[in-house]
Amino acid sequence: MIELPYGQTHIDFQPPPNGKVFAPKKTKPVSNPTSYARKKIKDYFEKNRSFFVEHTHKKVCLVLSDNTRYAFNNIITPLLLKELEDVEIKRSNITTLIACGLHAPMNRRDLIEDIGQDIVENYTIRNHDADGDLVDLGATSAGTPVLLNKRFMEADLKIATGSVVPHFHAGFGGGYKSILPGISGRLAILKNHSCDMIARDRARYGFLDGNPIYEDIVEAGRKSGLDFIVNSTVDSKKKMTHLLIGEPWETHRKAAKAVEEDMKVTYDKQFDVVVTSNGGYPLDRNLYQCVKGLAVGELMVKDGGSIILASECRDGVGHQVFEQYMSYGSNPEDILGKLKKDEPVADQDNIQILARILTRAKVYMVTSGVKGQTIRAMKMQHASTIEQALSSCAAPREARIAIVPGGPYVLPVRAV
Repeated sequence: MIELPYGQTHIDFQPPPNGKVFAPKKTKPVSNPTSYARKKIKDYFEKNRSFFVEHTHKKVCLVLSDNTRYAFNNIITPLLLKELEDVEIKRSNITTLIACGLHAPMNRRDLIEDIGQDIVENYTIRNHDADGDLVDLGATSAGTPVLLNKRFMEADLKIATGSVVPHFHAGFGGGYKSILPGISGRLAILKNHSCDMIARDRARYGFLDGNPIYEDIVEAGRKSGLDFIVNSTVDSKKKMTHLLIGEPWETHRKAAKAVEEDMKVTYDKQFDVVVTSNGGYPLDRNLYQCVKGLAVGELMVKDGGSIILASECRDGVGHQVFEQYMSYGSNPEDILGKLKKDEPVADQDNIQILARILTRAKVYMVTSGVKGQTIRAMKMQHASTIEQALSSCAAPREARIAIVPGGPYVLPVRAV
């Protein structure tokens, strides 16, 4: 029996005889994440104490991932704030900024769940507004305007946390992604996520060098003056495996290498059917985020095959523009044509990638959070169970079936 992550629980699934399960090698997660993180953060502050003392009477901005990322904010945030106060940086000089990008802002309940009631009640916390007060730092070589949150740019000490996991078009999450798209202006995000950028061959899971989206993010991030990052890594069950702290580019590259070693699975040829998940909560909280799990299936499915994705989607579709575009026309080619004509469009990266997937494969959504009528309007099929979806695939008896329980927390690599 295989467990597919689903919300804060899982779905039990018995693989068919012709199914092959792809799970990363077993890594040893951190036994006590709080103690481990406390020591790593304390050691970093002690090693760089003179640097922090220089900022005693200055402004600090701490950038946090929003609640669509599994970044251990409830553990890391209070530890960082304590170390900042221990070097006598005043609480009133510290702003915690949520890197929403173009996502919905987090409300008080979200914040309490994510970082704890004590911090919500006693610190200044702001959601980034991509249409709010921004500072213009010019443009990247790709022409992306570097428009960054004004409150962040006014800070003297700039810190970002985040999680490094495979990312469906930026290669890996974490690092300078806290800056672009995290705290960037709308025009910057849409340019970085443009149709041309998304269509590039190396704008895929696991690629950094030669990935135009990643390279654009790094260029913008370096302009931001971000001092250091605190990035966690996880295994396919979302248990902490590493915590890396330091200069943003080098630290992120080290983390990405560790993630690749921990999460990589190899396959020789593509499959008729791929069964996967969106990694469980919080990544599977809406249908919009499910494109990440489907993009894992895209790597492994053959043309004309089927992808089955299990995702709770407790918040429904999640993004109105995404739903509108995916419901347009009678086929995915209609969507791609309209997107290119209308560009720039909010959510265009997820729209483009999902439409691209649908040109190659059928998609079956196993979810209780979105009505079947809505899913079908968005060019996908709805199923109540994995077994029902498999029956609907009408795959031949000798069909090759891949089961990838971890979804976006797995990095599929095709053997050469």
